[in-house]
Amino acid sequence: MTRTCSDCPAELGPKNLSGRCKSCATRKNNADPVLAEKRRQGIKRRFQDPEHRARHAARCAALSVNISEEVRERRRQHGRTMVETLAKASAGITKEQRVAAGLKRTATTLAWCPVEWRAKYRDLCKRGRSAPEAKRMVLDMIAGRPLPIPYAKQRQVLAWCPPSRRAEYANLQKAFGAAEAKRIIEADLSPFEHQMARIAAGAQLVAAPDFRTGGPEFTLGGIATGML
Repeated sequence: MTRTCSDCPAELGPKNLSGRCKSCATRKNNADPVLAEKRRQGIKRRFQDPEHRARHAARCAALSVNISEEVRERRRQHGRTMVETLAKASAGITKEQRVAAGLKRTATTLAWCPVEWRAKYRDLCKRGRSAPEAKRMVLDMIAGRPLPIPYAKQRQVLAWCPPSRRAEYANLQKAFGAAEAKRIIEADLSPFEHQMARIAAGAQLVAAPDFRTGGPEFTLGGIATGML
């Protein structure tokens, strides 16, 4: 049976979950003050990164080399209008509304994933897995299938790094590369962290041998201890 958009006569595809076509869904999302505030905060966070800001400025400069002053001014006005629109749409949004909107969105996008498995899904995505691949892996694990070999290897590769330092390693890796990031982290690890990392990599705890002797068989006076 063919479905149509709830806001217009457009037909919907078989995988559509929102009940709206792309245009109507975009219009609705842009009018949502909670989503507008979330976007504004996301843009603000990204531009706090000096490298991101510099790359963005370089791209804008490259795109603006051969344009006329009229087009340049029109783009400036469009940017100002977008800032004002987002600010107006997000005005008066409470923390409770943002939390409720986030929970609602999570319930929709992760409806396929049981609540107790969502942390595993997010962890896979943070480690570089695409959303479809992470979903497939989680569904395999829920079904009791063995852990995929590539993921097991990835865990083994990072076994040297304590879990509490892996977010720091990821940031350093983006800036300096994997080898340099590993060198920086390893140089800063405490002896205890080094030992725990070795255990995580498969090292076994072995009792230190006792090399102490039982003492001499004779006293300093030359009397055998067996005669005392």
